[in-house]
Amino acid sequence: MYPSEPTQTEIFNNIIKYGNKPETLEEMIIRYIKEHQKKIPNFEIGQKYYDQEPDIVRDPPSKDATGQVDPLKPDDRLITNFHANLVDQKVSYLVGKPLEFKYLDNKVIEQINLALGSRFDDKLHSVLTGSSNKGIEWIHPYIDEEGELKFFRVPAEQAVPIWKDREHEELEAFIRFYKLDNEMKVEYWDETFINYYVYDNGSLIKDYSRNFNDKQTHFSTGSWGRIPFIPFKNNDAERSDLFMYKTQIDAYNRRLSDTSNMFKESNELIYVLTNYDETDLSEFKRNLRHYGAIKVSNIDGGVDTIEIKVPVENTEKYLKMLYDNIMLFGQAVDFSSDKFSSAPSGVALEFLYTNLNLKADKLARKTKVAVQELLWYVIEHHNLKVDYKDIDISFNYNKVANTELQVQMAQSSMGVLSHETVIENHPFVEDLEAELQRLEKEQIELNKQVGDIEEGSDEQEESEDRKSR
Repeated sequence: MYPSEPTQTEIFNNIIKYGNKPETLEEMIIRYIKEHQKKIPNFEIGQKYYDQEPDIVRDPPSKDATGQVDPLKPDDRLITNFHANLVDQKVSYLVGKPLEFKYLDNKVIEQINLALGSRFDDKLHSVLTGSSNKGIEWIHPYIDEEGELKFFRVPAEQAVPIWKDREHEELEAFIRFYKLDNEMKVEYWDETFINYYVYDNGSLIKDYSRNFNDKQTHFSTGSWGRIPFIPFKNNDAERSDLFMYKTQIDAYNRRLSDTSNMFKESNELIYVLTNYDETDLSEFKRNLRHYGAIKVSNIDGGVDTIEIKVPVENTEKYLKMLYDNIMLFGQAVDFSSDKFSSAPSGVALEFLYTNLNLKADKLARKTKVAVQELLWYVIEHHNLKVDYKDIDISFNYNKVANTELQVQMAQSSMGVLSHETVIENHPFVEDLEAELQRLEKEQIELNKQVGDIEEGSDEQEESEDRKSR
């Protein structure tokens, strides 16, 4: 697993060193796809837990002492949505509010926002949810038939990156494979060309359905000069958040389900039979239900009962311990905590967000790198005269805050900080540029009203002067 995997350059060097027959391009593609397919279960498991399909729903039914499944035995499979809640909390905390781009020239920012479109923030939210579930997700910039730059989300299951380096920072090539019309389509991308294949009977053949026999450039008029697939990584290890607390969730679901099953059986009694003259227990149950009586073999025979008691108190403590562990290992903010009932503010509120900040900051760093790379395509396509590295990217963390305290701090900062800085950090302001434009418009209207009043006052004074003469 990364970062111990060999790079493609190292693989080629080993082929040369040991004198093995070099692979053809098609053989290499097949090898990479087979290696990638082994990782797909790790991608899918995070998504399954997010979709409320944890392991417990796929566990085989419980069996009796004879090894047979008892259809009458309660077998509840209660599940929780811890993983979905934790992922949604982190992603919404990070990009629940739109990203903010800053540059010296506001016209450049306007062009970037227009190029990204109104749906970009929603797409980013979906991509980061996917990377949190799988460890990595991809965006593919492409130019559509009308010449417009668009962005397509590529699931991690379909994406096979070939990296140049151990840090997974630069792509050597990229393979995408997917099913379409009952065929396995395979694409091999390098910095200039795309090879299209169909995977059939363990080998690759050219995809002639695309009406060309050779390589194709990235778009009709040329290529990007780089591989147009952008990784959105969840963390350095490219691993799902699920593995931080999966065993705790499984234990919680199992104990919750076992408790439910015990409650369903708790109304029944365990019968202790002494000198019962029948050996068939089902016959005993029928006689008891039908006649309300049973026969015993001698005077020493009889029936005692044992009542099943559910250990509710111990179960509550155990579930509470698991819940606390999930919140801790998931680096979450527990809004059900009684600490929020006292309306914490200032340092106390920041302390409650400490773990979530740590987790979100890791994702923010990876996301910033990916969005910067995405901006390169925007700038390149629209021929903007700016270096994409000079565009500042800011995340507006969607944090619960003491609004009254923030307003008071903003008011007390007037005259100490610039007017723009105070407005930017005011809790009621979501779009700084829009707010500044509204203030400017209000100021123009106010100046106009003041001018009209002064003009009217001057006319009144002139009229009075004429009358006095």
